[in-house]
Amino acid sequence: MTSASDAVDGLAIALLVVALVSVAVRGLVAGVWLIVMQSVLLSLVAATIALASGAAHMWAAATLTLAVRAVAVPAVLFLVLRTVALRRDTRPRLSTRSALIVAVALTLMAFSVAPRLELSAAFPAQRALPVSLALTFIGLLLMATRRKAISQLIGLITIENGIFLAGLIATLGLPFFVEIGVFFDLLVAVGVTAVLTMRSNEHFDTVNTDELRRLRG
Repeated sequence: MTSASDAVDGLAIALLVVALVSVAVRGLVAGVWLIVMQSVLLSLVAATIALASGAAHMWAAATLTLAVRAVAVPAVLFLVLRTVALRRDTRPRLSTRSALIVAVALTLMAFSVAPRLELSAAFPAQRALPVSLALTFIGLLLMATRRKAISQLIGLITIENGIFLAGLIATLGLPFFVEIGVFFDLLVAVGVTAVLTMRSNEHFDTVNTDELRRLRG
């Protein structure tokens, strides 16, 4: 179990690094590829816990994570980017340096708060739960500071990845039907956002959420 815990901790730290890189990256194609990397790492976390615990439903979680988060969702996002011919989030609300400083501060806060949570049934990985909180905070930061709808969706997926990681660690995975519901909700959210983004670009020639608010009045 110790080696599995170390492996989960290592994968969690890699997840955190990828999320922090997402804060520094403004290219939307690169941002989607970083989501793919997050999803693959999350799938490896689920597979590692499945090997260590022998829980069959964790293999299903690993497979669904790979299929939905690493394949289906990015495919939809890449389709949107090709359709709207959008490549960069050019005017975020915070500069890259300021956003990274805030992201690091939020990460430190997550690592200071997480040890106070007492989870008796949690998987024995010391860094995974703090990383899950950090991912949630970083996703909120991305949603609050980016102007393009796709960038904000990347932030939403990062939040969801953090919550899913917490579920894997805290309870050794959610019940199977709950996991299916979570993946279905994610697909619906991505699909609706994709359609709205393409329609907004078609009718208003913009996917900047600030511009859309001004159009609303």
